[in-house]
Amino acid sequence: MEIEIEETKRNTRVPTPDRWKIVHYREEGVSAAEVGRLLGLPDSTVKSIYKKYQETGEVKDKPRSGRPLKVTSDVEERIITEVTNHSGLSLTQIIEETKVDISKPTTWRTLKDNGFSCRTSKVKWTLDDKQRKARLAWAKRYIQMPDEYWLRVVFSDESKIQHNSKKESHWVTKEMKVPYLEIDRWQASVTVWGCITAEGVSILEIIDGSLKSSDYLNILRRRLLRNLPALNPSNVHRLGSLPLIFQQDGASIHTTTSVYDYFAKRGIEVLPWPVKSPLSLIESVWSRLKDKLKRSYETREELVEDIQRCWNNIETEYIANLYQGMKRRIQAIIDSQGGPTDY
Repeated sequence: MEIEIEETKRNTRVPTPDRWKIVHYREEGVSAAEVGRLLGLPDSTVKSIYKKYQETGEVKDKPRSGRPLKVTSDVEERIITEVTNHSGLSLTQIIEETKVDISKPTTWRTLKDNGFSCRTSKVKWTLDDKQRKARLAWAKRYIQMPDEYWLRVVFSDESKIQHNSKKESHWVTKEMKVPYLEIDRWQASVTVWGCITAEGVSILEIIDGSLKSSDYLNILRRRLLRNLPALNPSNVHRLGSLPLIFQQDGASIHTTTSVYDYFAKRGIEVLPWPVKSPLSLIESVWSRLKDKLKRSYETREELVEDIQRCWNNIETEYIANLYQGMKRRIQAIIDSQGGPTDY
């Protein structure tokens, strides 16, 4: 039995692009019922729009009685053309560039009726040609690694979590002023360092202040092999297993001589990592952890306690799915020729 995912659209104007899709599907011999299912529309709407096209060669609604519409076909076409060519314009800029005499709400409705919606751009790192080439070369090399290889990788990184003061709400009239909430300009924050394996979350370290290279080396010495002994080849070879592989990015605190000496003396394999990479799975885990946190905290201690609780509650299945999608992340870099990706 099929499950209908999208609620059927009723009593809403069908966007022009969808109307032409109806014509296309019906001309290809797709039934009205199937077209309705694909577009989330009633069969009767599909039939009505296609009949209108057969009779008039157009898909737009017939003019209605009453006050003439400000948005004529010419105005609508000018707006759609302008937005198609310059998608970053605001409503005010669209009106100015097209020189149409309509309001911003009318412009917004016109865009919405034609299938447009406003979305915020994702922020991505700027990459020069050298960095793009290095990322692409890395991706082409490691896309060949089998899935079993990535299951051996321990992903690590640090993250900063901001402490937000408790917000206050007040019931006031128009004549009353909302009392100020005084806070320090520089909010307390918590820096954390952690790592994950294919089996779930592993080490989480709460940092006092900023993380320096000496702090990082101290964490590695105190906790890495104690929590993840399989990183040392001598601990697994006798069992006939392959050792884990440690991943870290190229931050300066990670790449000092002392840190590399630590890895070399213990035979720990460190995965080469591309510059400004979106691939580290732990970045997704940090985002999930922050989503689980409360909106505000009275004290730093309360924040730390909640960070630890949320870390321990990160689902094993969620992390397993991240590992399964590692090759898709690498392929995305290849597809973008080393440029930004959706990750």
